Parts: sequence; C-alpha cells; structure tokens
Amino acid sequence: MIFAFVVRNFRWLAKVPGAPQIFDAVLLGSTALFSPSRLSAISAVERDAQRLPEVNLGVHRFGGIGFFYRGKEMSHIHGNGLLDCFVGRTNRDLIVRERSGVTAHHVFPSSGWISFFVKSPDDVERALELIQIACAYRGSAE
Repeated sequence: MIFAFVVRNFRWLAKVPGAPQIFDAVLLGSTALFSPSRLSAISAVERDAQRLPEVNLGVHRFGGIGFFYRGKEMSHIHGNGLLDCFVGRTNRDLIVRERSGVTAHHVFPSSGWISFFVKSPDDVERALELIQIACAYRGSAE
C-alpha cells in the first residue's frame, strides 16, 4: 500500500511545511475516486465524532482531520480511512487483543496509539467507539 511505503521511506517529508496535508489530500482524492463507500464512511465518522461532547475537529499536523477533546488531540483520520486514537499503552494492549481490526499504531507501535481502518459504513460505529475510548482516556489523564 502506498501510504505505508511513503510513511516508512519518506518520513522526512513530514517536516516539509504543507507536504503532509498535500499527501493526505491526494489520499482523499484517491479514496473518492476508487472507494466512494469508504469516503462516505470517513465523512460519517467526522460528522458523528463532532457531535460528541467537547469534541472539535481541526487539521491534523500530519494530514487528515484531527479530533480534539477539550482542546487536546486524541484521534485523527487520514484520507485513506486510517483512524489513529490515543488510548494509552495499557489500553492499547487490551484493545488490540480484544477488538478485531485494531492494531498498535502503524508508525509507533510501542506508543499509546492504536490504528483502525475505516473501510466501509459498517466500520463507523466501531470507529466512534474507539474515539470515545480516546476521549475517556484524555479526560482521565487531566
């Protein structure tokens, strides 16, 4: 997959102003062209997450849409449907073990982040559950 290749081999591009956002826009365009149901699911996650208490959306520094709980980033979704949520290391291990399709973060597997691909409208509810877990973790860490 091109996303993983670029992240692995061109990580330095993240330091070039605007490059991550341009790359993510290309991902989103590709998703729109080749997987309209995935684009619909991504849009539903964004729309429904915005309805959660104290959650706001914004631009993620590495491209995509960031979800912020009480002003702190706790999740983000990339243009290809990759959702990353910060749940802490202990929760990460439990969630990865117990929830199908959830993995340790695609770039930083030893961190407190998890990754989940939103591939279709069937994945929206599970994505929102992960975002809510991230909100709860951020709320308890304050």
